[in-house]
Order: sequence, then C-alpha cells, then structure tokens
Amino acid sequence: MRKTLDLIVAPTAIQPGRYVATAYADRTSPSVRSATLEVEPGAEGRRVRVSWSCPTAVRELGQETDRFVDAAALAIPAAPDTPWVTMGAPGKPLEGALWRADRAELLRFHAEGLGSVKREAPPAHWKVLAEWTAGHWSVTFDLAPWPRLDQSPQLAVAIWRGAADDRGGLKSVTPGWVTVAP
Repeated sequence: MRKTLDLIVAPTAIQPGRYVATAYADRTSPSVRSATLEVEPGAEGRRVRVSWSCPTAVRELGQETDRFVDAAALAIPAAPDTPWVTMGAPGKPLEGALWRADRAELLRFHAEGLGSVKREAPPAHWKVLAEWTAGHWSVTFDLAPWPRLDQSPQLAVAIWRGAADDRGGLKSVTPGWVTVAP
C-alpha cells in the first residue's frame, strides 16, 4: 500500500500550558506539507516507510540547546475511538514508534493524552533505517509483530523538521487516522 498524505500543523491552541499556544499562535502552516506512506509485509510484521521533503537535515545538536533534530513517529490507537491529535485520552491510549535523527535506535512510546507521553526502549526486533538524500528523508520502520497494528490497521504520522524549530507539540501531522491494508 502506498499513499500520499497531506499533513496539517498540530494545533498549538490545545498544547498543555499557555506558552506554546501564545508564543506560536501564528503557526498555522505545517513545516512538512505532505509525506509518502508505504506499508508492506515484513519478514515478521510490517515495514512502514515514511518519506518527506526536508531541504536541510538536522542530525545532531552538539551542545546547542536552541536547535532541534529531525524526527518522525507512527502512532497506533488502542481503541477505535482513541483520539489522535491529543495523543490519546485517559482510558483511550495510543502507542507508537519514534525515530530521531540523532539516535541509531527507535523509541517506543505510550500516551493517554497531551503531556502524558512515556518513552521506553523498543522491542528487540524493531529496527529503523533512515536516509537523507537530495533534500528528502526516507525512514523505514521494521516493526516485527506489532499486535496493536494487527488489531486495528490504522495509524497516524507525525514529522518534526529541526531546521523549522519543530519539537514537542510543534510538528506536522496527518489530519486523522490513516487506514492501512492488513
């Protein structure tokens, strides 16, 4: 399955605390307008590739605290009515895989609403391959068995462009859950 996804800016007005909503109220356009999503069976589980335009790759920060790395995440709902834009809700969690350009390994995360994200090491069989070539990122997530994705074949995508100062809730996202072929 291959789809072109139109992305939206994550709504700043719903971010926890007042700072982001106030400081970034004028952020109305996504830093990444579209991405290509490819989902195919892997050796065990699924292979998900997300590709997008990124004129300047940010792979490391060094000691600079005012810079941010490129990243991408896949989120899967735990229940049919799990909201995506709020990172789930109490009793309606989501889980996901997070790639950051400054890490060789994925992170797994769980959330039940804004500000509740918990990161942990991924299962041993989760792998990632990321390549930046000629102004484009291509990130391949090899997610051998991911029961949630098998139970509910839909996901949401989030992308952060470090050069655009994306971080935390400042990101480009799919406008809803994307149904993927089983």
